[in-house]
Amino acid sequence: MIRNEYVRFMQTLSAPSATDDVRKLANLFLDKLDIIQPLGTSQGQRVKKITQLAQVDWKTLPIDITVETASAIDNTPPISRLTNLSVGPFRGFAREEKFNLNSSLVLIYGPNGTGKSSFCEALEYGLLGNVSEAEAKRFRSQDEYFKNAHTGKFTKPVIEAINAEGITQKVVANESIYRFCFVEKNRIDNFSRIAAHSPARQTELISSLFGLDKFNDFVRGFSADIDARYIDLVGVNKKRLQEKQQTLLGQKQTIENNTKELVELVVRETKLAQSQNMQVTFSEMISSLGTVEAPGKISELENELQKVLPSKTGLTLQELLDLYEAIKCSDRGLTLKSLELSKASEGLSFKRLYTAIQSLQVNNQNYCPACKTPLEIVTSDPFKLAAQELEKLAHLTQMENEYDQYEASRRKGVESVQRILQVACKSYDNMNDSEVLEAFLVPEGTQVSWEWWVSLHVDNGEAKTGWQALKDRVLSLESRDAQIHAELLERDPKQQELNALRQVAQQVLVLQTQRKGLEEGIQNANAAILEFDEENESLISAVEDEVSTVQQNQEISAAYAKITTLLSAYKDQLPNQLVADLGDNVVELYNSFNRFDSDQDLIASIKLPVASGQRIEISFQNNPGRYFDALHILSEGHIRCVGLAILLAKNIRENCPVLVFDDPVNAIDEEHRKAIRMTLFKDKFFNSTQIIIACHGNEFFKDTHQIIGKEIAKKSESYIFCSQTEEKHIQVSSLSRPINYVLAASTLNDQGELRDALMSARRALEELCPRIWAYYNKHGGGPISLLQRAPNAPIDLRSLAEKLALEMEKAKFEIKNRELIATSLRTILGPNGQHPHWVCLNKGTHEEEDRDEFEKTVVTEIVEALLVLDKSTA
Repeated sequence: MIRNEYVRFMQTLSAPSATDDVRKLANLFLDKLDIIQPLGTSQGQRVKKITQLAQVDWKTLPIDITVETASAIDNTPPISRLTNLSVGPFRGFAREEKFNLNSSLVLIYGPNGTGKSSFCEALEYGLLGNVSEAEAKRFRSQDEYFKNAHTGKFTKPVIEAINAEGITQKVVANESIYRFCFVEKNRIDNFSRIAAHSPARQTELISSLFGLDKFNDFVRGFSADIDARYIDLVGVNKKRLQEKQQTLLGQKQTIENNTKELVELVVRETKLAQSQNMQVTFSEMISSLGTVEAPGKISELENELQKVLPSKTGLTLQELLDLYEAIKCSDRGLTLKSLELSKASEGLSFKRLYTAIQSLQVNNQNYCPACKTPLEIVTSDPFKLAAQELEKLAHLTQMENEYDQYEASRRKGVESVQRILQVACKSYDNMNDSEVLEAFLVPEGTQVSWEWWVSLHVDNGEAKTGWQALKDRVLSLESRDAQIHAELLERDPKQQELNALRQVAQQVLVLQTQRKGLEEGIQNANAAILEFDEENESLISAVEDEVSTVQQNQEISAAYAKITTLLSAYKDQLPNQLVADLGDNVVELYNSFNRFDSDQDLIASIKLPVASGQRIEISFQNNPGRYFDALHILSEGHIRCVGLAILLAKNIRENCPVLVFDDPVNAIDEEHRKAIRMTLFKDKFFNSTQIIIACHGNEFFKDTHQIIGKEIAKKSESYIFCSQTEEKHIQVSSLSRPINYVLAASTLNDQGELRDALMSARRALEELCPRIWAYYNKHGGGPISLLQRAPNAPIDLRSLAEKLALEMEKAKFEIKNRELIATSLRTILGPNGQHPHWVCLNKGTHEEEDRDEFEKTVVTEIVEALLVLDKSTA
């Protein structure tokens, strides 16, 4: 089973997630599976062996997954029923035994140790090609397990079957198709102990339920990876070289860091070049800025800005004209004030007199300053009189002040014009028209007079007066100033541009300095490394020689880590694959197994653990939305029912043609055996499935024959495995007498064994009455009341039969075959307990010496009535 499951895993390696190296290793695992599988993780046994095998064959291992599952290879038509089994020598069979399996039901009974397991293992080998118990017992060669211990021989069992076309053919073992045909007691036992395990292991037990526990153990036997303990992943010489190369760490770090910094430096250089909006490279930008050898934009701007501009005169024609107007206005005001003062000349004389008297008052306060007359005797105080008269002459003071102001303003204006003339007469480039004006210059320190101003306007027969020449000169100088100002305005942007370019040049210098330092560091480090390489030339050559081996080892290690990861993931998702879409069938089967429980104990849904940490959760029909931990609330018997329901649901889901059930007595508790028999043989689940059951319980064997009914029992095949005699061989006996009571009664009656026929007939009636009662309830019948003789007394058979017959006769609702059932019961019962039919039924059961012979017709009527009851309630 490990090989088959591993082959199925290999089919998943066609996905892109699996590399060629992974597929090579997968093929190696399959080819050497018998060697690898027994080894585990202890002391690295498995990983050591895998490393050894892989290193030898690595280059020749195939990269294609060519192995196929049995289902992909098998082209034979699907089977519908097994017909024959030839087995032996095989396990307990010392010689060949042939079994007729051509029936929808094959029943095998035998006490423990009689060979039932050998029979089931023969079926398992014939259908699957292997036996799980052989793997469980760690037989290196399964053939050794299959050999008969006494003869030492082994012959492969041969199974024949009818295919879908009705043709008999030999069965080709196909584990993929038939692996879900088997229900083993051990798997259900393990599943029932699920409560004793942690949730993490419950998912694995789902796999164990389907017989995958050995595959899980196989997968867990792989170490996570192949590390340096088991394989050389570095190289011996390389390791020695690396140890020596520790001395070069500084140089290598310098090269690495400087190279990285050079890359970053290029980014900064490019960014700086782009920041200037020049759309040029860094080197082109340097050329544009200029160097010592090849001056550029910076030198050009510096030369332009170093040129000295002449200073401006600051003269404007408007200023000159404004002075002219101001002088003219002051002169006119002065003339007017002079006329006014001339007219008031007498008043001015008195004003001066009175002012002089006031000025003498400080020293002559007691007498008149003119006549020296004491003030006590003068007619009028001269000082008071002077003050009074000055007040009267105050307007003359104002007039004099205004005159002085006009005179000062005119003088100031003339002086300003003289200063302008001095500036205008200076020598300026390309301006030689100042000869006329120079005649009007006054010596330095000499005050400009009004006459100078007048002379400036006198026409001496020249082309221009002095004033006209001054105006023309000022206008020319104003134009010159405007040109100088324009040139100054042009200098500012150029200066700003020069400043900006100087900053860029400074940044360029920093970057160039950094580049030079980094490149020199790399050159020095490379020189040291080159010197090291020359000294260790032979060791470096040895490292190169082992590269291929190390590379191969690395490929093996990487492929191993990958395939073990994939294999573990495949193992983990197997439970999900196995129980996918089984929920509804599991619920239906589980409830069928527990049909005699109360409705509140039936489940509505089930969640099976498909991932680590999950638990089995169930909800009940009275509250479907609430889920419970199944392990907390279900008994072991009910957990067994869950396990069996999962296996049977998988059998149904896979449309398996056969169901082989090994030892259901030990697998299922007594409480559920009847319901499970009804599920297998009465419900619809396995109507088209061949069922083969091997059990050690005689009562289970007997009860199974009863529940299937006379017709199916007649067509079924039953074998009894007897305890071994002196011959060391499984003793097989075909069933000589039917176990089904109705069939036995009919057969024995036909053979004339009337007493034994009646004994089987009474047992048949005892089995049929509960069935009739259930049939009555199924069609709508209510409770039936019975009288009991004592608290612990069993139900009286006649009382039960009479009550059932009465209820059938008076039923007001539709019951199929109601009259046939009632009539047949009345035939057996008669009007009272002394009726011949009932007397025969009892007499045939109990021993009685010298009894009269039984009437053949009476016995036949009883048997025929039982046949009707069996058929009517089937």
